[in-house]
Amino acid sequence: MPKRIDPSARPKSRARWVCGLLGLGACLLGSAARAEHLLVSDVQQIIAQAALEATKRKAPATVAVVDRDGNVLAVYRMPGANLAFFIPNLRVVMVPANDHGPNAGLNGVPIIDTGAVISKAITGAYLSSSGNAFSTRTASQIVQDHFNPGTANTPSGPLYGVQFSQLPCSDLNRRSVLVDPTALSLGPKRSPFGLSADPGGFPLYKNGQNVGGVGVIADGVYGDDENIFNVDKDSDEIIALAATTGFSAPTAIRADRISAGGLTLRYSDAVTTDIVSNPAQATLAAALAEGSLVNVNGYYSASQGFLAGQEHGTAASGLAPDTSGAYDTVTPPLLMVNADGSIRYPAHAGRVTSGLSTAEVTAILRDGYQLALSARAAIRNPLGSQVAITISVVDGNGEILGSVTNPDAPVFGIDVSVQKARTALLMSGPSIHGVLQLANFQSYLAVAQSFFGPNILNGTLAFSARATGNLARDSYPDGIGNTPYGPFGAPALTNTPFADGLQEKLIEPDIVAHAQYLSSGTPDVGAACTRGIVPAGPNSASGQPILADGLQIFPGGFPIYRGTTLIGGVGVSGDGVDQDDMTAFLGLYNGALDSKTGIGHASPSVRISNFAAHGARPIYVNCPTTPLLNSRSQNICAGK
Repeated sequence: MPKRIDPSARPKSRARWVCGLLGLGACLLGSAARAEHLLVSDVQQIIAQAALEATKRKAPATVAVVDRDGNVLAVYRMPGANLAFFIPNLRVVMVPANDHGPNAGLNGVPIIDTGAVISKAITGAYLSSSGNAFSTRTASQIVQDHFNPGTANTPSGPLYGVQFSQLPCSDLNRRSVLVDPTALSLGPKRSPFGLSADPGGFPLYKNGQNVGGVGVIADGVYGDDENIFNVDKDSDEIIALAATTGFSAPTAIRADRISAGGLTLRYSDAVTTDIVSNPAQATLAAALAEGSLVNVNGYYSASQGFLAGQEHGTAASGLAPDTSGAYDTVTPPLLMVNADGSIRYPAHAGRVTSGLSTAEVTAILRDGYQLALSARAAIRNPLGSQVAITISVVDGNGEILGSVTNPDAPVFGIDVSVQKARTALLMSGPSIHGVLQLANFQSYLAVAQSFFGPNILNGTLAFSARATGNLARDSYPDGIGNTPYGPFGAPALTNTPFADGLQEKLIEPDIVAHAQYLSSGTPDVGAACTRGIVPAGPNSASGQPILADGLQIFPGGFPIYRGTTLIGGVGVSGDGVDQDDMTAFLGLYNGALDSKTGIGHASPSVRISNFAAHGARPIYVNCPTTPLLNSRSQNICAGK
């Protein structure tokens, strides 16, 4: 008989220990401690500090501040930049050209400064929590084709592909109240250009709690850091660091105190001694004498003035504690909510034939969440902390059937968990074959067939998000030089974080259209990525594409079957890619055992990991060593 992985004996005093080590602000937001948030005066101070540093440097800057859920609280611009970067009344910056070969994807595309700084600020806010503080420089390190960047014969960064999440076309991420009057202050909000790898974006903290992010651009280039072995003196990053004075991340949880894959992460090349101004002398009056608040189509109106942030984990933020007790009564998860407080994605049945029932969806979510409460986090301090993740389930149309979030999980994982579930669904079903027969995508199908034969991608093989990612790198096997690029990837000479193959190609029209909307007011993208490329599911009530928030290519997503029939997907994102894999994989496995209704994983015989190409097999699932805080069990995913 299959054996259920039982996480029920989880540590009960963990949250109290974390509070004692890092201070009250590090407590779970579901506790009695009141969540911190940015006040109007805080936002004004942050902008004033950035403006003073930019003035002292004679480096006119654009600055954005957001709260933890992506609400834009202020966008500020200083005049005096090189006029070559101006479209009437709008400053634009450039995604850099590819230094290694011909331009592809988004390389060389002009984008507007205000969209860039909002993306930077959202990145700092969304990637961070009370257990980890990540900057846009951290993001740059973990999304490139080698980890560390520039190190030959090493695999890609652990979050390779995450830059194409939080997309402006996403059906999950909300738009501003300027576009959608029902959105109010509800998050998570979309990001103009996904997550940013351009140094100059930091999270903001109050009393140990992540309350938002700040983004700065002054150099006219929206790129990444390809040379991790030097120390940059980047004007964007130094100005942003000055802006965080009084709101900086606790030292104990900064990225440079956290390791991944045995490598220490980067947080900032800028240090306080690089700051040439005295932040204590920054005043709002001086800032407004040097620059002004500016409008950003679809994101912010200068007439709103400086705004206060929301308390994360409250109904006004769009995420509120579950009160049903269906998932856990001690540490209830957060659920996405609407303006009236109703649950945005309550657990409910799928629409496809033989689809998931409400009880089955609840079981998968509950068992994944329960496992997370006992699992050991990989990228969260202090060592030995519990995982904080989001777990989401979609039906065979890609429609969201339910989603639950740990109270202190990084916000980026909400959208990414859905992306991973939909990716596993799309790649395992027959629709992907039709997508890759379209004119702009035939090369991906041709390479896949050269790897695995003519019958690949016909709906008979099961792909996980990890396996899809294995095939979406610029080398196969990942990181090995002088090997072919993966079927869903891009050749090494054209591969960059702005052009990584199929993932970027699917949403390139959406990003370009949104960039034009920001700069010139042309029609915005709709609330469904990949429309016109990826079809809707056969029973879709919304008519939206299966991949309505984009493809995702790092681990943590699996298709769901009833017998041999594909009926949905499950995705997890949070505190470590192997932890994501484990929580999604065993959440489905345990949920299937609890349900006793015939749902479960793909039969091992049809998983893509059975099929080798160029001497290597894609990996279907990889679970971490000693993964549970209350057990020394190993290999807990083996044989399932």
